[in-house]
Amino acid sequence: MTRRIDILAPAGSMESLRAAVFSGADAVYLGVQRFNARASADNFTYEGLKEAVSFCHARNVKVNVTLNTILYDGELERFRQAVETMAGLGVDAFITQDLAAARMVREICPGIALHGSTQMAVHSPAGALRLREMGFRRVILAREMTLEQIREITEKVDIETEVFLHGALCVSLSGQCYASAFLGGRSGNRGRCAGTCRLPMSRRGDISDNHLSLKDLCAMDMLRRIEEAGVSCVKIEGRLRSPEYVAAAVSSARSVLDGGSYDRQMLADAFSRSGFTNAFMEGKVDGSVFGARTEKDMEKSRDVLPSLRRIYRREMQRVPVDMNLAMDDEGACFTLTDGRYTVEERIDAPVFDFDGDFRTVALGSMSSLGGTPFILRDASFGLIDGKAFRRALLNEARKNAAGRLLELRSRIQPSPVHGFSIPDGVRVRKAPELIARFERPDQIPREYADRFRYIVIHAETAEDVSGILSLGFDRDRVAVELSRDIFGREDEIRQVIAAAERGGITAFCARNIGHLPLLRGRKVIGSFTLNVSNSMARREYVSAGAGIVTLSVELDLEKISRIDGGVTTAVLGYGHIPLMLTKACPLQNVRKCASCDGKGGLTDRTGRVLPVRCHRGIKGYREIFNPVPIYMGDRSKDISADYVILHFTIESAKRAAKVTEMFCNGDRFDSEFTRGLYNRASL
Repeated sequence: MTRRIDILAPAGSMESLRAAVFSGADAVYLGVQRFNARASADNFTYEGLKEAVSFCHARNVKVNVTLNTILYDGELERFRQAVETMAGLGVDAFITQDLAAARMVREICPGIALHGSTQMAVHSPAGALRLREMGFRRVILAREMTLEQIREITEKVDIETEVFLHGALCVSLSGQCYASAFLGGRSGNRGRCAGTCRLPMSRRGDISDNHLSLKDLCAMDMLRRIEEAGVSCVKIEGRLRSPEYVAAAVSSARSVLDGGSYDRQMLADAFSRSGFTNAFMEGKVDGSVFGARTEKDMEKSRDVLPSLRRIYRREMQRVPVDMNLAMDDEGACFTLTDGRYTVEERIDAPVFDFDGDFRTVALGSMSSLGGTPFILRDASFGLIDGKAFRRALLNEARKNAAGRLLELRSRIQPSPVHGFSIPDGVRVRKAPELIARFERPDQIPREYADRFRYIVIHAETAEDVSGILSLGFDRDRVAVELSRDIFGREDEIRQVIAAAERGGITAFCARNIGHLPLLRGRKVIGSFTLNVSNSMARREYVSAGAGIVTLSVELDLEKISRIDGGVTTAVLGYGHIPLMLTKACPLQNVRKCASCDGKGGLTDRTGRVLPVRCHRGIKGYREIFNPVPIYMGDRSKDISADYVILHFTIESAKRAAKVTEMFCNGDRFDSEFTRGLYNRASL
């Protein structure tokens, strides 16, 4: 028999957790104090986690703990202590983004399942394979995947897959958004997203038009097809949502899986942003995916709350139990078992003559398990013909036995914990060399060729490798940067790698963890989009094949200096940061793709224009850039790294040459610029 797909529900509070369990969730996910991607949720204390695990395990429900933020070196010891504590409380799985977090979980408590967060932006078979090789049991796939792309992973890679079924959608790929950090000082990768994409923006200056906020996801209509595709678990987003919202979504999914229907309007009234979308999974992404939450939406939510509370008044009966009733002259012995625990209740009461069928009477009493998580699977009897005793006594015995069994099942089963030492290291500061990254070959300033240790060129414009080499660069100084968009394109990316190698290129820039298996045995520069923010994570990427690791752009100079030595590192010294990587085009509401040149901009509330660049048209991806570039040319000596990267994207060839000149000379920038987060990391 094929294992049924699990329903995973959010638990931002104990009340939401109860609503999820009572409504039929198979598992819940929650955050504990810190180190999780919903810092603004109530989150659980350790005592609250203990209560949650006890409550859930008594009802055959798993507890997954989110530890899915990037970590700084100064936090690693506290993180280690947190993992040990939570392992002792018997949690079932840890969800991680940072490779340092993953390694610690894997070594401290190998008996606890390790799940790769959607923050890792895995959306290809190679990415899922890399996680499996690192000891992950499950990968939580990017929300932008089509059902066929999901199916490809389940068929090719021996790893559990989890996909989002219902809830909020970010316009940017999770883990690939820096908008909140750079525009709001609060990092989404640290669990403190400021919701920048929900603020109004405009293509034409009309601030009432919001071109970034997406409608919420609802894929209930595809749930059975998702199950058939081999997905292990469907996830409901919403740790910041109400218990009523959780109950509505969970009960809808449970009804569909049980062969029933669901009330789509009820779900929309519970919470939506001008309706729902399932465009990504269906592969039909257009301007209709955008939507904002209106006052009318909020009014509907307020009106529907009382009716939603009725959904989780009584808990779902899900734990099968067996019962036995053995009668003797002095009464009876009632036995209740779940296969692991067995409890007995003695019924001391004289029996009396009975003309009816006491077996039917007894079975009716034994089946009355409402208000408990138990459901009768099998009943056996040892009765005396023509004899009976008061049914009320059997009711009391059943109630007492059920309470004792629930108490036994609620006992915490801690996982074994292994010791783990956080490695130390020391960085020797030296003057960094330059790496220059270009979107197009025609941006490369030939007069500064001798200043760059490596030239990195984006794969989409690197088809004519010989043309790049004709500019005077040695083959061992040129690297091809692979596309951040791997959705259904693994074979195409393999072809790009092969073509570059035929032209003599041996180095590549990996921008997604899914690139690493495709680049085995080759020289690899890890991009800042890998979000490496601590020494241990950097070592993990080196073990995976990266020779140079670019550190996260969310680090400040002090945190960069704490990254230990022994491995070559790079830091971004100049560039318009790509704030978002998005599959939904914010320009589609004002332009038709056929007439679009792939270039545009969004005007924010302050009047600044955020450049938008489209790669590969309607089926590709878009990057939304910070309007003001980072510049550290006059402070490059303050950067504790082996390389500093000049990251050219939207600049003209003339501008790229001027910026290179200023940076090489250590000059002040000649126009508006930012130090980014180098003076102070985002929260």
